[in-house]
Amino acid sequence: MFVSVACYRDTECPPTLADMVAKAAHPERVVAGILWQVVPDEDEDCVAVPAGLKANIRGIRVHANESQGACWARHRIQAELFDGEDYFLQIDSHSRFAPGWDDMLIAMLGRCPSPRPVLSTYPVGYVPPDTLRDPFIPVLVANRFNEAGILLLKSRAIPLQVRPERPLPTAFIGANCLFGPGTMVADVPYDPHLYFHGEEISLAVRLWTSGYDLFSPDDIALYHDYSPDRGRPRHWSDNRDWGSTNRRSFARARHILAGEPAPPEALVDIDRHGLGSARSLAEYEAFADVDFVRRSFGPRAEEGKFPPAGPPSALARTFTGIYRGNQWQNSETRSGPGSTRLVTQGMAGRLAALWQEMGIRTLVDAGCGDLNWMEAISDRLDLYLGADIVAPLIERNRQMFGHRANHLFTVADITRDRLPAADAVLCRHVLTHLDDALVGQALDLLRAGGSRVLIATTYGKGDNRPVVNGGWRPLDLSAPLFGLGPPDCTMVDGGGPEDCRLGVWRLRP
Repeated sequence: MFVSVACYRDTECPPTLADMVAKAAHPERVVAGILWQVVPDEDEDCVAVPAGLKANIRGIRVHANESQGACWARHRIQAELFDGEDYFLQIDSHSRFAPGWDDMLIAMLGRCPSPRPVLSTYPVGYVPPDTLRDPFIPVLVANRFNEAGILLLKSRAIPLQVRPERPLPTAFIGANCLFGPGTMVADVPYDPHLYFHGEEISLAVRLWTSGYDLFSPDDIALYHDYSPDRGRPRHWSDNRDWGSTNRRSFARARHILAGEPAPPEALVDIDRHGLGSARSLAEYEAFADVDFVRRSFGPRAEEGKFPPAGPPSALARTFTGIYRGNQWQNSETRSGPGSTRLVTQGMAGRLAALWQEMGIRTLVDAGCGDLNWMEAISDRLDLYLGADIVAPLIERNRQMFGHRANHLFTVADITRDRLPAADAVLCRHVLTHLDDALVGQALDLLRAGGSRVLIATTYGKGDNRPVVNGGWRPLDLSAPLFGLGPPDCTMVDGGGPEDCRLGVWRLRP
C-alpha cells in the first residue's frame, strides 16, 4: 500500500508517519511517499524520520520557495514516488490512524458494490498530539459555490449507532482521505495546475467520468487535525503571488466543470487532466444533483444521499446516445416515426380493447420510450409501470407524467434486470434493436418476472438476420431460437412494415 503525504513545513508530519507504521496491521506492506516542502535549517523538525521507519519511506525534499501548492506536490508524489503498489491512499501530513487501518481500508473497499471503488471523506478530527474527537461516520455533502464558482464541500455525521452496513455511494471526495486501487494513479493522475479550492470537486468528477464509483467509508480508519494554526505558515502565506495562481486554478476548474472559456495559461496539459470518457459530465450532474453552469445543487447533494452508480453498460450508452442525438430525426417523438400519434392511432385502440378483453389492469412497459402514443390509453389502467434503459428519458417521463397517480417509472435494462410482475408486459419495438443473445436474455427475464401475458413486436416475414445492438431488423419471435412458439393471437401494429404485428403470448394461466 502506498501512502501519499504532501508536507508543507508541517511539524505534525513525523508523528503522522510514526503513527501510520505503529497502527498498521502489516507495516511491512506500507510505504509512504513524502514531498517535504521546507526551508533548510528552519524546518528540520518537519523532516525528521522517526527511528526505524526508513524502510517505509520514499521522500523528496524541496525548498518551500519551489513549491507550487498542494496539487503540484501530490502530482509529483504520484509521478516520482509511486511504484505501482496495489493500493493508493492520500492523506495530509497531520493525520492519525486507527489500529489495523490498512486492513480496515482494504476490507471496506471490498464491501463496495462496484468493480472500481474509491473511498473518500473528511476524517473525524483529532487534537495533537493524540486526542481523538468523538467518533462518527462522516459523509461529504455540498456546502456552497464560492464567489469564483467552485463547489465547496462539508461533512455531515452519521451516529455510530446507525452506521451503514457497507460504504454508501457518494458524489464527492476529500483530498485528505482518498483510498482506492493503485490503477487510479495512472487512470486519473493528479492535476498539478490546480491550487486549492477546486481540487476536490474536479477530481471527484474526473474519477466518476473515468468509471470509478465513489463511496463514503463505513468505519473510521483515519483522523485529521483541523486546527487553524499548527505553528507553521501555509503555502499562500509564504507566496505573495499565490493570488494569480489561485485565479488561474479557478479558471481551469470552471473550464473543466462548466465549459467556461479560460486563458491559455490556465489550460496547460488540460487533455491529460480533463474528464474521463466512461461517463459524461451531464450524467455526473444528474447523479450528484449538481449544476455547474447554474452554480446550484439540489437536496440529494445537500444531504449526501446518492443512488448506486455502476458504470453504464454499452447498451445504455448506445440508446442514451440515440435519445440525446434524436437519431431517428422525428420532430414529434424521439422514440422514432413508428411512435407518432398518427401511425399508432389504430393500434392503440386495438391494444386498449385487448386489455379489456383479457382483464389486463396492470402493465409493465418494457422499453417505454417517451409515451408519445401510450399516454392516450395508459390512464385506463390501474397501474402503468414504464421501464427504459435511458436514464434521462425516465427522468423526463417522471416530470411529464408524475401527476398521474397510476404512473410509475424506473430505469431498467431488460437484458439484465428482472421487472415486477403485472397482468401483462409490453415490449414494443425494443427487441428488434438487439442481437440474438440479448433478445434471449431479455425474454428469459420477462418470463421470469411473473407477468401473465407478453405482448411484443414480431414480424411474420422476419428473417432474424444478425444485427449490431442499436441497429434494427425484422424479428420473428416465433422462431425456435427464442422458445416462445407461435403467438396466441396478433394485431396489426402499423408502426413498421406491413407484416409488423404485436404478438400476444400467455405466459401464465
